[in-house]
Amino acid sequence: MSGLPDVQNEMPRIPLSLDEVGITGLIKRVRIAKGKSEVFLTPKISAFINLPRKQRGVHLSRSSEAIESIVDDVTYSPVESVEELCRKILMRLLEKHEYADRARVLLEGPAVFDVRASESEVKRQKAYMLHVEGVATRKKEKIGVRVFLGVDVEGMTACPCAQELIRDYAESVIRRRAEEFSLSTETIRKILDLVPLASHSQRCKGTLIVEVKDSSIDIYELAKVVEDSMSGVIQDVLKRPDEASLVRLAHLNPLFVEDVARLIIMNALTRLRQLSDDAIIEVRVESIESVHPHNVVAYRRARVGELKKEFQAGCDA
Repeated sequence: MSGLPDVQNEMPRIPLSLDEVGITGLIKRVRIAKGKSEVFLTPKISAFINLPRKQRGVHLSRSSEAIESIVDDVTYSPVESVEELCRKILMRLLEKHEYADRARVLLEGPAVFDVRASESEVKRQKAYMLHVEGVATRKKEKIGVRVFLGVDVEGMTACPCAQELIRDYAESVIRRRAEEFSLSTETIRKILDLVPLASHSQRCKGTLIVEVKDSSIDIYELAKVVEDSMSGVIQDVLKRPDEASLVRLAHLNPLFVEDVARLIIMNALTRLRQLSDDAIIEVRVESIESVHPHNVVAYRRARVGELKKEFQAGCDA
């Protein structure tokens, strides 16, 4: 076998470097365990390296071997976080591809947790789509690594604008019969503040991506930051009391897509305190509109420190 030609190491006919060459769609089962908490993930893994202009091709089997070896390792000695898994694969890629000075890894797939429904207290499985991206850069003898952890979460929003229109209409109807029911203006206002008012509602998809540096972030906590920022939490199965509670609470907490995006940022800053000030936060919220033929999107990407300063400036104004 040693006498076989190494075609990949040949000089290419066109001496141009390539930013990335790699493999996509490799599906593996990995175990993440920290303390008593254990999660099994089956992500779709993609791995890329850059290719110098003097090398014709990438040794793709080495990329597959890098992933296989790490997955085998964590089968017996599980990693504590998916970020750690990503870092290990990145380092192994650069170790096996000595001619490359940059590697990128993507892990995407559902993370399934046992969660308890609010009213029925029955535990059910709930899936959140997980996104992990890592980039490693080699400069001389030093390797720098950046890892980004993200989740997609679906929830429910009720429109505050439509609700105010309904409130105005309801108030006018009640006022026309106020004398019949002996209702004062103050009593009418109290009734309208107490009773959930109709509005159009829709599913809403929120994406939160954070740059993870020295510490790790719990996937479920990241998902809850997004989920808790919406009007209501949707479920696969809803008994009648749960459904009534969800609709009632969602309409008592009406939110624009812009409100949801800002709440995700604020909740991330207050609950994910391990994020360093130079870490990146990226938020995208898409409202799947029920009364329009289009959707509505809100987006923000900034460093943690920048967001903290902006938030503080707004509070001081």
